[in-house]
Amino acid sequence: MRHGLLLDHCVEPDGTINAKIMARALGIDVAELLRAAPDQARLQETYSVISIVRPWTKSAADTWTWYHGKRLERFGGQTPAVLVSAGRTAELKDFLEAGEALAPPWPPTPDVLHMPTDVRTAANI
Repeated sequence: MRHGLLLDHCVEPDGTINAKIMARALGIDVAELLRAAPDQARLQETYSVISIVRPWTKSAADTWTWYHGKRLERFGGQTPAVLVSAGRTAELKDFLEAGEALAPPWPPTPDVLHMPTDVRTAANI
């Protein structure tokens, strides 16, 4: 959490997402956020996915890294960022709300990294 901001702080009273506050909460530059989510609709979709995942990560910055780096087997190895860009946010959110909560924290702990491959694969999504 940078500068005492939580992701919840980026939601304005009218429901829009304040990109500057969201970027600060994620610990990234606003330009980076706007490249990934260039308009209000995409900001809201990105926020909705990140809000689901945030409790499972160690920090908001780790959540942003997960959003761009986690390859989801269920979706052919595509990342959440790619799925949102492709208009598959609802499908991604349904998937996350149904089962991703059982996944290990992101980034993986050293114990997870040293598990036998078959165990790690079963834990991946």
